[in-house]
Amino acid sequence: MATEELVTEQFQFLGIEVSKEVLTKCVSLCTEYNVDAESFIEQWMAFSLTTLNGASPTLENLELLAKREFSKRSASRSNALVNEVTHSSTGASLTVYGAPATIPSENEVLSNYMSTTPKRIKTEQKEQGKSHNNELHPATYSPNVDNSGKYTSRTNQGSVVHSYGDEKLLSAIASASGANDLLELNISQVPNDDGDLYTKAMFGFELLHEKASTCDNHIRYLSQCIMKKNGFTESSSVRHKTQTEVLVAGRIECDADARLNSKSVVLQGTWEDSLSQAVSVDLDGVKQYSLFPGQVVVMRGVNPRGNKFVAQEVFHDASRPVSNPKADMMNALKGTMSMVVATGPYTTLNNMAYEPLKDLITYIGTHKPHVVIMIGPFMDSEHAKIKDHSMAETYKSFFDKLIDSIAEVGAVSPFTKIYIVSSSKDAFNVNIYPTPAYSSRRKHPNIHFLPDPCTLNINGIIVGITSTDVLMHISQEEISLGMGGDKLARLAGHVCAQQSYCPLSPAPLAADAALWAAHAQLPAAPHVLLLPSNFRYFVKEVNGCVVVNPERLAKGVGGGTFARLLITPDINPPGGVAAQIVRI
Repeated sequence: MATEELVTEQFQFLGIEVSKEVLTKCVSLCTEYNVDAESFIEQWMAFSLTTLNGASPTLENLELLAKREFSKRSASRSNALVNEVTHSSTGASLTVYGAPATIPSENEVLSNYMSTTPKRIKTEQKEQGKSHNNELHPATYSPNVDNSGKYTSRTNQGSVVHSYGDEKLLSAIASASGANDLLELNISQVPNDDGDLYTKAMFGFELLHEKASTCDNHIRYLSQCIMKKNGFTESSSVRHKTQTEVLVAGRIECDADARLNSKSVVLQGTWEDSLSQAVSVDLDGVKQYSLFPGQVVVMRGVNPRGNKFVAQEVFHDASRPVSNPKADMMNALKGTMSMVVATGPYTTLNNMAYEPLKDLITYIGTHKPHVVIMIGPFMDSEHAKIKDHSMAETYKSFFDKLIDSIAEVGAVSPFTKIYIVSSSKDAFNVNIYPTPAYSSRRKHPNIHFLPDPCTLNINGIIVGITSTDVLMHISQEEISLGMGGDKLARLAGHVCAQQSYCPLSPAPLAADAALWAAHAQLPAAPHVLLLPSNFRYFVKEVNGCVVVNPERLAKGVGGGTFARLLITPDINPPGGVAAQIVRI
């Protein structure tokens, strides 16, 4: 016989905490349907996983279990007893085959079926509607426990925590787009210098000599850009002995197993000038520098003995000039464009309920921006619920559900275009950089998938995007002296100065050298650069480019922030951009 102690013990074995009312209801169901505690809990777990997406036991869910499962058993047992009595009274010949003593007519069977079917269908539809309240919950092997209390109890949602730009634009940035704000946007992905886009590519097949050639080409190209920008004409070998000042070009490396420091800087030259040889660098005479491994620089100095270059000045800026967005008048922006930018994770650390994502979808449906850029990860491989392998469906199938939910925005905001940028942190995606674009089971006209990194051309306005926290990676490796000013602006400036979304070498993630050289470089100087990071949110103007860090939509067990922008045709200079960081 089931008791509250036995039922509690079975639930605790599965790690489920239930209330007193639920325990009492469980015991009454066990008594009513003659089921022991262990069998009842097993039946509940099977029903919860298959019907309720792993929901916790509540009085409502237990009533649903009784209707859907135990009542059927009770009815079948009753029918079996009736048949047994009837069969025994009509002789053994019919009971052997389980046939009723009196066979109903065809009209009686049809009448009984028509009288019961509508009621059964209506009841099942109502019960199924109740089971889909948490449609973004993945199916799990253990019940979903609602841990979203801290997120749902927050009081600062919708508050603006940072603003940038013209006051007139900022006064209109929170307004929803109306019928008079429709724009004919021509949005395309900018190809690399060879005219290629990152679509399908093989990775992990690089040979050492090909990798060396790729690095040498990169050093030679960027060093030529630096020299041209500073009016220099020729450079020497890094090993060339000289007591007069010369220029040498190469890539910064670290001559130590630890982090780069001023005494471990090594400069690797090009094959053309230096046969790819390297030389130690003495920075004592340099008054100002900002260096990190992988950075391509040109140095001015002397090398008296050939084994150590004594630097006097360091040049590292190879940035391209920002283009005029109105150069192509036929394709120029004709009005003010609204944009929303959000970066994953899209759910809090303690659950997979995706409450921040739901709130973002609601915001998009209400404000109807022209462009939405959603940057991964969507299912962070470091999330506790991913690492404990409790999901009862594949990562890809649940990601398809997330995309279907996002696509529903099209019903209320049909002119909003959503661009989703991949991340190597996603559990369902390949862990390689550059990261190929996502794919989904269904094709949605308002959703477009992009690789990481990527560059968009929106009616002449160049928008650079990456999901990799390049600011944090550079910060962890950079050494500097006499730079002063804003560190975050300096870190962001390295991306433009090195014409690369990930200028570090070796890269802090699993990078394919050939793909990195082809698709991780800046094909054009961006007007807007999206660099999501774990650093605090910011919007800054860096060398004619507006750099935006929206931070994360979910932070720990609470809500995070996202960015909203207004971009006018007069973006160059960047006075035509207004941006705000808003709490979700």
